[in-house]
Amino acid sequence: MTSKHASSRRLWPYLAVPGLAVLVAAVVFIVGSGRDDGGSGGSSDESLPGSQADDLSSSSLQPSDEELREAAQVQLQSQLDEAVAAFLAEEDDENFYAAVAVDDGEFRLDYDGEVQYDTASVVKVEILSMMLKEYGTLDQVPGWLLDRAELMIRESDNDATNDVLYGGTFDDGHAAIAQAHIDFGLEHTNPNETEQWGKTQTTALDQLRVLEIALYEDAGVLDAEQTEYARSLMGDLADFQQWGVSAAAADGETVWMKNGWDTRDAMGGEWVVNSIGVVAGDTDAPIEIAILTGGSSSQEEGIERVEALAEIVRTVVDTDPYA
Repeated sequence: MTSKHASSRRLWPYLAVPGLAVLVAAVVFIVGSGRDDGGSGGSSDESLPGSQADDLSSSSLQPSDEELREAAQVQLQSQLDEAVAAFLAEEDDENFYAAVAVDDGEFRLDYDGEVQYDTASVVKVEILSMMLKEYGTLDQVPGWLLDRAELMIRESDNDATNDVLYGGTFDDGHAAIAQAHIDFGLEHTNPNETEQWGKTQTTALDQLRVLEIALYEDAGVLDAEQTEYARSLMGDLADFQQWGVSAAAADGETVWMKNGWDTRDAMGGEWVVNSIGVVAGDTDAPIEIAILTGGSSSQEEGIERVEALAEIVRTVVDTDPYA
């Protein structure tokens, strides 16, 4: 999956990392060094026995497709690291942290992608997936529960979330979400010791997996009708929820997302503001993005920071590392 639609409200002094150019230059130098330097009597006839002039295309000196892809991965990862680090330095806020992960189908990149932070309300996507999986098919879910699930996602309603998790679908909602982390392959996601689902600890990379489970049938958890239902909710959020990774979308691109925010007394009342979602999700080139942040002085500041990071991510993804 690739995408070439750039969308950014900030200009960043990205310096392209010429990894591929260096690789190609090295190959040219090595091949050139293998030519006759005059030791065979000064002849320039490349048809002499042992000449490789007619066999360079199949030479092991040529980089393979996998080597080119690995070099491209290194280049894009370096760009993301430098861009996010520059953004954090510009914010100059020792309390602020950010973790980012992105997958465009060809490359998976992250910045502190394996560091655990609070989910806040983005955990509701996992809870939705749990509910759908528990009932097996969409038509088996009680109507009242579908109504609560809609409020949980579209308006991020906390009471509705408690109803979904603790309202009878599961014998023990807290134990169920702990088991779901395991069943869904979320290796670095852990429940809070209490029943406060918003204090679930997760990583940006694990949240990419959550997006795949909820929105794509081939993740192997939900069927096509269930994932379509999740898309319908995450693609039609209430107006006050229209922020976050959607800042990475170009005009007209479909976005499926879920945001989360909360204050933490342990952080002096500072804000956790997160956003996960898929940009251009209904195309052949969807881009999965997860952004976890904390330490902002207000929800508004947190939103601005999340959206700036989303734009940085999109700029990096839109870079052609093979050019």
